Amino acid sequence: MSETLAERLALVIESSGVKQTVFARSLGVTPNYISMIVHGKKEFVSPTLALLIQQLYGFSYDWLMDGVGPKMEKSSYIKHIVNKLEGMTTEQIEKIDEYIQSV
Repeated sequence: MSETLAERLALVIESSGVKQTVFARSLGVTPNYISMIVHGKKEFVSPTLALLIQQLYGFSYDWLMDGVGPKMEKSSYIKHIVNKLEGMTTEQIEKIDEYIQSV
């Protein structure tokens, strides 16, 4: 089952690690506008906003607009993972490195 726009945008916000208000302001829109989308009261975003989300947060324009294709391009995934790694302890990073070496 395909995710709704509300679910996709909620995932983007959650993955960004910022509050919904900060996320909205980073895009130049009101927190209320983002809230309406996340709560399913607005069922579309403009192509310009989707491109801005892609540029700032790395999520694919096509995935955000239509739920098709990969969520992120490979380079965006790598940046996303690096950002998460930077917030981890040395022990956590060592465990991830062990896992990577095992695959």
